[in-house]
Amino acid sequence: MIKAIKKQNLIQRWLMLLLCFAMICVMMPPAAYAEGESDAELAVDPVGRSDNYSVVLYNNTNGLPTSEANDIVQTSEGFIWIASYGGLVRYDGNTFERMDSTTGVGSVVCLFVDSKDRLWIGTNDSGLALMENGEFRLWGEDVLGSAMVCAIEEGSDGTIYVGTTTGGTTISEDFSAEGVTHPKVAGTYIEKMCRGCDGLVYCLTNNDDYFTLRNGKLVDYVKHDDIGIDSITCIMPDPEDPDKIYIGSGESEFYYGDPVHDRGNLEYTDISPLFNVLDIKKYGDQIWFCARNGIGMIDSQGFHNLEELPMNNSVSAIMSDYEGNLWFTSYRQGVMKVVANRFSDIFARYGLEERVVNGTCLYDGKLFIGTDTGLVVTDEKEEVKSLPLMSARTASGVDLGATDLFELLDGNRIRSIVRDSSERLWISTWRGLGLLRYDGESVTAFTEEDGLLSDHVRIAIERDDGSMLTVLTGGLNIIKDDKVIKSYGAEDGITNPESLSAVEAPNGDILLGSNGGGIYVINDKGVRCISTKDGLTSGIVMRIKKDTVRNLFWIVTSNSIAYMTEDYQVTTVRQFPYSNNFDLYENSQGDMWILASNGIYVVPSEELIANEKIKPVHYGIANGLPGITTSNSYSELTDEGDLYIAANTGVAKVNIEESLEDITSLKEAVPFVEADGVVIYPDSEGVFTLPANMQKLTIHSFVYNYSLTDPQVTYCLKGFDK
Repeated sequence: MIKAIKKQNLIQRWLMLLLCFAMICVMMPPAAYAEGESDAELAVDPVGRSDNYSVVLYNNTNGLPTSEANDIVQTSEGFIWIASYGGLVRYDGNTFERMDSTTGVGSVVCLFVDSKDRLWIGTNDSGLALMENGEFRLWGEDVLGSAMVCAIEEGSDGTIYVGTTTGGTTISEDFSAEGVTHPKVAGTYIEKMCRGCDGLVYCLTNNDDYFTLRNGKLVDYVKHDDIGIDSITCIMPDPEDPDKIYIGSGESEFYYGDPVHDRGNLEYTDISPLFNVLDIKKYGDQIWFCARNGIGMIDSQGFHNLEELPMNNSVSAIMSDYEGNLWFTSYRQGVMKVVANRFSDIFARYGLEERVVNGTCLYDGKLFIGTDTGLVVTDEKEEVKSLPLMSARTASGVDLGATDLFELLDGNRIRSIVRDSSERLWISTWRGLGLLRYDGESVTAFTEEDGLLSDHVRIAIERDDGSMLTVLTGGLNIIKDDKVIKSYGAEDGITNPESLSAVEAPNGDILLGSNGGGIYVINDKGVRCISTKDGLTSGIVMRIKKDTVRNLFWIVTSNSIAYMTEDYQVTTVRQFPYSNNFDLYENSQGDMWILASNGIYVVPSEELIANEKIKPVHYGIANGLPGITTSNSYSELTDEGDLYIAANTGVAKVNIEESLEDITSLKEAVPFVEADGVVIYPDSEGVFTLPANMQKLTIHSFVYNYSLTDPQVTYCLKGFDK
């Protein structure tokens, strides 16, 4: 069942308003996030084993103030920070905000979050900055020896290591600075820094060598020539083995091992066509790295080049946020987010051009896709190009002259594809070939010459006796044993013969939904109509579906959702929040997935039947849905819950049995407040101290959501009147 959207207390104790005291206190929950842990669990798998992810590229056209980015980190309350030559940028999942450069922090090269959750900022021309509670402490060229800071790291004792173009500097906990003075490394251009699990700080130089420091003192110096590597462009110590490191080179080479004690046995991986590794991170058993021309990953299966990701130029840094999404920065392309998505874009996966899809159906291990211009078929690996036919004839024996199913259907508008209990496909065409039955080798066509009321066929639906209800312009035909055995049209009482849907009732009645005339009930006694006079809000009935569990029928009209009992009493669901719906599917937990013109609504079926207040979950394009359901389309639902949605740009796949996203773990915080326009930050205990004479309090609350979900969040001030 769908979980109710529920927030825990936004703040453990909101406000204690005591008139006899000179302050107001706000308590905040403790921080609980540390970025970059090697055991972080990723929520995405973009290496080809899963297609349930989406990619969002941010640049100066969609919110990011710049189109280049150098580094990216996340602080514990949930903010993401981006380093750019245009300044320091803060992102909360909704808005990018460039921080005021009058603080002295302008062009930013690198970022680091220390164990106290403080943000350290390395600039291109203004030295080092520490941001804490909105205030900045600066160290300039006079202290660091250079105004350009390239790398920042923290030692195991809390000392901050700073790498510049002229050497290294340590910043102690009392903020005093001391240069790294060993003659072998003094004045060395340090490009990158990272700490190993044993506390050693690794420093990569612009000479492609590296050295290690402990307590500000040199431990080892390793030349790239001595270990047989032409150039070292990035290093990362193994988070689990203090003697081994990962090494990326300027060429298409990646190494792992112990260069100090066992340099002759480094493991080598060819990562071509990628080259010039710029950043390395380990998540679980996966080694991710950024390169000059793309992104790669190494796991137990070997090297993977993620060439389908759009970021492929000067990729500078990688990060995983608290939700398990992957983030990348590029000097030239901005910021890219790889985010979990419960929807798959089938057309994107197979490299198919976008087009309107009217029907989907699985058959013989393949996905058959009906479009306005013909048939598309995919198997597990690729698009299928040929489906040879042994024969193609009409039911009356006329040879259609086709030797391939694609050839036969080329240029024809396919309205639906349905699989019957005998494992045959029924392909409905519009103003073309009529109704086709395909058995894997041959085609039998039913046309006007064979007894159909028209060649404008919408869908064929199997009855319990194996006959096929054929819904089409003109009314309804019944096909059995290769013959049209019955027709129901205008002369039979179907006054609006443009038919849209049909279903067989448990008592054998045929319910035919029309394009304006309501529902026609067809049986041996004749035809009668259920119209707006009988409770329908519209005579356009786009879908009728049988609910055998509740002994009723679900109805989708042009402006409402309704249900009808077996004695044909109609009830409209009055409080459903959207009117232009197309189809609905129920999962085994009793949740109804309603396909609409603005996305998908998910709501418990019992809420629809209760016909009271309804709070559905909505998925739209912004939530990762690749396309909108095509009106009057028919989509395949498997026994496992995989729904292949016929959409206006292709096919979207989603499993409706999987639970909805759990948003109870979203981070929320009030990092600062304003008292009469003055920004106030909490103390080390999370308490805001506000002046007693304050006239106006502005509380800045944030919910940090970097996924594709769009939850409704409600918050309140405890202790105040509603």
